[in-house]
Amino acid sequence: MTLIPTFIIISERSDFTGMRTLASFLAILLLSGLPAHLCATPQKAAPQEQTNFGVEDDFQRPVALPVGALETLRASKDKNDLLQECAEEEGIRPSEIPASWFVASKIRLTNSSTGLVVRGETRCLAGAHITQFWLLAKSETGAYRIVFRGRGDGFALLSTRTNGYRDLELIIVTQAGANVDAVKFRYSQGFYRVSGHHITHN
Repeated sequence: MTLIPTFIIISERSDFTGMRTLASFLAILLLSGLPAHLCATPQKAAPQEQTNFGVEDDFQRPVALPVGALETLRASKDKNDLLQECAEEEGIRPSEIPASWFVASKIRLTNSSTGLVVRGETRCLAGAHITQFWLLAKSETGAYRIVFRGRGDGFALLSTRTNGYRDLELIIVTQAGANVDAVKFRYSQGFYRVSGHHITHN
C-alpha cells in the first residue's frame, strides 16, 4: 500500500537517474512476489524427430526432398541403389528421376550436422514388404552425400554413437516372417559399415 504514494512523490523529482533506479527496484519487488509460472516465458516443446521407419508406415514429419539431395541420388551409380535400373525400366534417364520416387525426413545426424532419411516409394524400389533406404549427410556447404544405403523392412536411428555419428539398424524379415535380422551399422571413414547383427526366430 505504501509503494504507490512513494513512487508518486519521488517521480516528481527532476532527478532522472533516481527515477530509473527506483523503477528498477520496484520492478524487482513486484516480480519477486509473482508465482514462477507467471514470470516464465512459455516455451514450445521442440518436435521429437522420427527415429523408426517402416516400409508401409507414413513418415511422421515428411519434408520436401531438397534439390541437392535429389541430384545426389540421381547421380549415384551404385548398383545397390537400383536407381539406374529403375530409370531404364521406366524409360527415362537417371537425371530425370522424379522426387516422387522418394519420401524424406530430416534428422539430427551428429551434434552439429543434419541429414535425411530417404525411403524409396516407386514400385521398382519397393517390394511387398521391403524397400530401399538411404541416409544422406548434409555438409556445411549444403551438399549431400550418401553415407548409408540398405534394403530392408525397417530402418532405425539408435541412441548410441560412433565417431560422433548416430548408429543405425536395418531390419530384415526373412522366411515369411519366421526370422527377423537386426543388422547394426556404425560410422567409419565416411560411410556406415556393418558392425554386427542379431537374429530373432519367431
